[in-house]
Amino acid sequence: MKKLLISLSVASLLSVSTYSVNAHEEDLDNDNRRELMASLSLTQQQKEDIKQIHLQTKQDLGIYHAQRKQFRDSMRALMQADIWYEEAVKSEIEQQMELTIQSRLIRAKSKNKVFNQLTEEQQAQFITSRHARKSKKGDKRTKKPERKMQRLIKALDLSSDQQSQLLVMMTNDRAQRTENKEQVRSVKAELASIVHAKQFDDSAWFAVHAQNKQQKLNMAVNKAKSRFDMLSILNPEQRNKFEKIMKKYNKGNRNKKSGTNFNEEHDLSS
Repeated sequence: MKKLLISLSVASLLSVSTYSVNAHEEDLDNDNRRELMASLSLTQQQKEDIKQIHLQTKQDLGIYHAQRKQFRDSMRALMQADIWYEEAVKSEIEQQMELTIQSRLIRAKSKNKVFNQLTEEQQAQFITSRHARKSKKGDKRTKKPERKMQRLIKALDLSSDQQSQLLVMMTNDRAQRTENKEQVRSVKAELASIVHAKQFDDSAWFAVHAQNKQQKLNMAVNKAKSRFDMLSILNPEQRNKFEKIMKKYNKGNRNKKSGTNFNEEHDLSS
């Protein structure tokens, strides 16, 4: 049962963690990051310096753990409510956005420091390899909503009416993500140029986020509404089953992330 949902992107669509405004900012997985950095043939001194940067960044990010948990709990309660509380959802997401800006700034500066530990040749190799790996991974992720639906049907024993409703929602969600893809790609390119600079420009980094703040807020609220609608068509037994499965899935995700220095750090782009 768990394996069915782990391979299903709809599981992440229904997960509380996806309401984060960073959810659309794609990242390389942990194994690929380690492999990519290993391919650069770092010197021992570079490895030591980068390790210290990672340790300091992990420590700096620690202050946000409690706030993130509070956000997840608040959003879970709102998603399980009998009616849609848009203003409350919007308020929670706006607060999360402010928290996200601060934590992502720490990560961005750390990535800038790590990137500048590399030689020019290593920097060029890193950028080239990273784009190639992300393109390859993107191709593998292409799946039709119908295939995802079959897995969800088996996992939650959905009725024919539930299947029809979920298929429409998933198709619409896919179309929305496709529509936003170019904008997301443009923003990531701007952020990458800041991270890959010799000196990190705080004002430029904040400006990029400020320009896209309203759009990101709208996207996050719309995404939350889609998740609320999806959860609303499940009966109490299905919802309870899904919550148990997602609890195990999210715990496994957190354990996987804790096995590395910290999440996202080797994707030197945002």
